[in-house]
Amino acid sequence: MSNHAEVTLVKFSTLLEYRQYVLLQEESLRSSVSISELLRRAVDKTYRPHRRPRVAGVEVSLGIWRRPDAAVLGRLRERFFG
Repeated sequence: MSNHAEVTLVKFSTLLEYRQYVLLQEESLRSSVSISELLRRAVDKTYRPHRRPRVAGVEVSLGIWRRPDAAVLGRLRERFFG
């Protein structure tokens, strides 16, 4: 059993200026939030600024990368530790 309320989503099409689309793409990549969610948030903030509930909390991000090769590590050590 889920504590989440059922939400009905409606699909529709619209046209954006290219610069608007690029802005949404960049924000989507930066924030890891889909363009659709960014648009839903913008509509709620603009037309219903006091109705959408806010959730208290923090956001934590974790990244995992491959180990750099020996040449990269050598340059970093040289730069920081002389």
